[in-house]
Amino acid sequence: MTTGGAAVLVRGATAHLQALSCGGWPGSGSSGAFVLALTRSRRACRSFYESTGPDSPSPPLPCLRPHPLPLSLPLLPRSNANAAAALTSCPPRQKSHSCAGPDKTPTSSTSTNKHSFCWTRASVGSQTNTLTTPSGLIASSAIFPQRRSHSTSTSPAAVMAEPKWPGAVVRKTFLEFFEKRGHTIVPSSSVVPHNDPTLLFTNAGMNQFKPIFLGTISKADPMYSLKRATDTQKCIRAGGKHNDLDDVGKDSYHHTFFEMLGNWSFGDYFKKDAIEMSWELLTKVYGLDPSRLYVTYFEGNPDMGLEPDLEAKGLWQSVGVPEDHILPGNMKDNFWEMGDQGPCGPCSEVHYDKIGGRNASDLVNQDDPMVVEIWNNVFIQYDRQPDRSLKSLPAKHVDTGMGFERLVSALQNTVSNYATDIFTPLFQKIEEVTGARPYTDKYGADDVDGIDTAYRVVADHIRLLTFSMSDGAVPNNDGRGYVVRRVLRRGVRYARKYFNAEIGSFFSKILPALVDQMGEQFPEIVKKQQDIREILDEEEEAFARTLDRGEAQFEKYANAAIKKGEKKLSGAEVWRLYDTFGFPVDLTKLMAEERKLEIDDNEVKVAQDKAREASKVVKNSVQTFAKLNVHQIAELEQQLNVARTDDEGKFVKGDSKAKVQLIYDGKAFVKSTKDVAENTPLGLLLDKTNFYAESGGQVADTGRIVIDDVAEFKVLDVQNYGGYIVHNGYLEYGTLSSGNEVICEYDELRRSPIRNNHTGTHILNHSLREVLGDDINQKGSLVDNEKLRFDFSHKTAVTIPELKKIEDFSNSYIRQNGKIYAKEVDLDLAKGIEGVRAVFGETYPNPVRVVSVGVDVDTLLGNPKNPEWRKVSVEFCGGTHVEQTGLIKDLVIVEESGIAKGIRRIIAYTGDAAHQVQREADEFSKRLDAIEALPFGPEKEQEIKTTQHALNQLTISTLTKEDIKKRFDKIIKSVTDEQKKRQKAEAKTALDTVVAHFDQNKDSKWFVGQLPISANAKAIGEVVKHFQSKDKERSIYLFGGSKNEGSVAHGVYVGTYLSSQGVTAEQWAAQVSGVVGGKSGGKEPTRQGQGTNAEKLDEAVATAERWLKEKLNI
Repeated sequence: MTTGGAAVLVRGATAHLQALSCGGWPGSGSSGAFVLALTRSRRACRSFYESTGPDSPSPPLPCLRPHPLPLSLPLLPRSNANAAAALTSCPPRQKSHSCAGPDKTPTSSTSTNKHSFCWTRASVGSQTNTLTTPSGLIASSAIFPQRRSHSTSTSPAAVMAEPKWPGAVVRKTFLEFFEKRGHTIVPSSSVVPHNDPTLLFTNAGMNQFKPIFLGTISKADPMYSLKRATDTQKCIRAGGKHNDLDDVGKDSYHHTFFEMLGNWSFGDYFKKDAIEMSWELLTKVYGLDPSRLYVTYFEGNPDMGLEPDLEAKGLWQSVGVPEDHILPGNMKDNFWEMGDQGPCGPCSEVHYDKIGGRNASDLVNQDDPMVVEIWNNVFIQYDRQPDRSLKSLPAKHVDTGMGFERLVSALQNTVSNYATDIFTPLFQKIEEVTGARPYTDKYGADDVDGIDTAYRVVADHIRLLTFSMSDGAVPNNDGRGYVVRRVLRRGVRYARKYFNAEIGSFFSKILPALVDQMGEQFPEIVKKQQDIREILDEEEEAFARTLDRGEAQFEKYANAAIKKGEKKLSGAEVWRLYDTFGFPVDLTKLMAEERKLEIDDNEVKVAQDKAREASKVVKNSVQTFAKLNVHQIAELEQQLNVARTDDEGKFVKGDSKAKVQLIYDGKAFVKSTKDVAENTPLGLLLDKTNFYAESGGQVADTGRIVIDDVAEFKVLDVQNYGGYIVHNGYLEYGTLSSGNEVICEYDELRRSPIRNNHTGTHILNHSLREVLGDDINQKGSLVDNEKLRFDFSHKTAVTIPELKKIEDFSNSYIRQNGKIYAKEVDLDLAKGIEGVRAVFGETYPNPVRVVSVGVDVDTLLGNPKNPEWRKVSVEFCGGTHVEQTGLIKDLVIVEESGIAKGIRRIIAYTGDAAHQVQREADEFSKRLDAIEALPFGPEKEQEIKTTQHALNQLTISTLTKEDIKKRFDKIIKSVTDEQKKRQKAEAKTALDTVVAHFDQNKDSKWFVGQLPISANAKAIGEVVKHFQSKDKERSIYLFGGSKNEGSVAHGVYVGTYLSSQGVTAEQWAAQVSGVVGGKSGGKEPTRQGQGTNAEKLDEAVATAERWLKEKLNI
């Protein structure tokens, strides 16, 4: 029990119920308990009554206030007390009601919802305010003001007792139920559908089984032999056709990430078993009240020639579902199709009434949050043809999906999915991290401060971010990567706005709570936790640089629009918020909604296209932009007295401020861009910069130089001319002039992998010397955002064992997580450090910058001749580096080759790129597993051909590729050996068959027939050769193959007898090729061919016989 407004439900506590009246609150000496009875419009509502004794006051006339759903009520645990109920009645719902609330102030409410509510008051022994529904659904009042006591308010998560059905138990029970009934528990597939280009994300449980439904599954696939399966599938709906992102946070049941429980039958059981198992699990095992369950069946569609699914209806009746809980449904709700053509069929849904104690049949499939679909049984029995007609499938399948979060909400008897133990641990962690008030499960206008909405958004988004990243969908600007970035930035903005959270490591602080909660079921998030944390922090830090400025710019746009009386932001403004500040369009749309403004998507698209077309024109010109020559450098220094650029800021993370000095137009220096034509490449000279200019093998930074809402300059290249740093690019909008204060924003998300690769290059250089010896000298390098390339002196190719040692040594160094130290040192002192690396022939400045991995530069200088320093990576370098080696994560060598005599080249990946090639190697290894599992035959041979091509194109670790090649070579050898063995056996079988025919038919001059062999062209060729050399008179036309094999081999030899009758091999084979497809080839008197129309094999044999007889007039 709690006091002071934090309510618990008292069921059956001795009470006298009074209707809430316009005259105020009778018996106001106690705070009382509220019991809420909900009914549908114009029906009697039930109020619970139990007398407290003869002195209880009489109830006054009721004031009934309808309140629209969804409920904005925090959910609380039920007590064990018993309740006795007495029925009273509600008058018909009025359009509007007005009365005084508990504080005696006038209130009014207008309901547009299908429900109205009877509010009643109960005097109870304990001073507790409570609300309940006829079904016992738990909620505390968020409608009426309450006097607080001195006790501390607690969140629903804090007061919620251990539910009877914890989420983990619900999941386990589902899987075990079907496993006991012959289903194989199949692990969830990745949320990144690697083998399905039609999907951004896995969005349903059936996705991984599509090849089975489509009949395209390979025999090598481990699922090929599946007859019954069950799983819990990780799903994401945040992009493409299925996108719930805009709804998350606003209601009680939408999620961008969710689990889909499912069971499947592949040509095994059908409707009867599916329906019986569904009903048994829901009502007998989970114990859901059957009176609160409603089922649907397909009502038929005469226009499509589809009959009602009366079989499903009858089966629901047979398990005990009453007639008025079995409802017909239309094509939209009750007929499932995979696409415009292919497998399809009727479906039968199960809906759950969260309120109960009523007939809610007319609320099914009406988007009512209190009557929700929890399970769908799809009966795949048709095949949609290209002409839209339907054919019955020879094998019928069952595909079911049940929303895990919705099921748990039903079993834990809560209004909201978010009030279950699936989300409460996350809410508790958010509360702990932010210090925010507890979550109270309020929605819409009742969530006055927006904090409950922010709780839901953050909890939902950390789930999507964690599972997408663990499966390889990292944030970027393309496809699913951009969906991940959008979700992260949306969540970050909620955290900053509503929790006032510090951005940079916010989501990574919530991450451990999710891993603790779901890591047992999905171990991949445990394994990838550190990687996910680093990616989250990196993305947050990048967005944090522009978040506040972007918000301020948005407020300017919004205030200006409101002042003008406009109802929307312009497309150009929305695009600028994206292009300049990284605000995804849907985030700006959300912010606009908060200010009661709209966005025109078409206008945004026009602004986007215009900007991109302009950039295309100028980008190529920037690449060939004129360089500063010695005369122009002298002009800057001597005539214009321009100071050289201070670029120390390139070694510090974050934006920096600077002043424009001059603008170079490719010919001359100017002080303003106002007279420069549009789409003209320009070079900006600033007094200082944080941009890295290309040098030392490291590519230049890109980014932008801006004056918020005044001008934006896109930086595409940065060059250093004698200390003058020139930022080459183009002006996106506005005007820049000498003296303007600007903000320099290099692209942090691009520089981050460059830093990884540059430090990785140093470590690789050190590892090469450790493994191959001191004669290794750097001959060149390239460091960009995708890879590192390192050229070095070495007389021979680096062997695989040596490469393994180099890669292992590098990764061991990385995992030490040593700090990177850098300091400018007198050149002569620096050269004296034992083991220091420098590029032979390179001219270094004095002082020179020394970069050391793991040991402070001052420590090195303290005893420069210490032989231990040879074990440390120490180089002269002016590039950018990571703070600690652990941020590199991994280094993977993907190529080793010779580029000139005595010079070798290594290409390597680090960070996320390294992890991506490791994932691709794992996927390819699984592909080889599948090929090995295939029985010998044409399918295996074809798989080997396509895999050989894919292997040649594969970019993975050189070491792994070598192992994969060896393994693949063994597979090829086994197939080749089997082919030779079978070919020899089939050649003998073929010859024996034909010889036996002629032995039994001594006078026969020809043989036409199908041989008991595969489509073995070589075996047929051997028989043809035999007769051509040893039995020249007789003729043969031989066929091999079968319908199951999918191919036909055929061959003909025309002996001297038929040749004398005018028969030619070419004519005869042409007749057969016309039937089986393909062409035939060879020289008279032989011909051989292959075709793919194996189903016409019998027809081909008959055609060969008929043509010959017609030719001979037989």
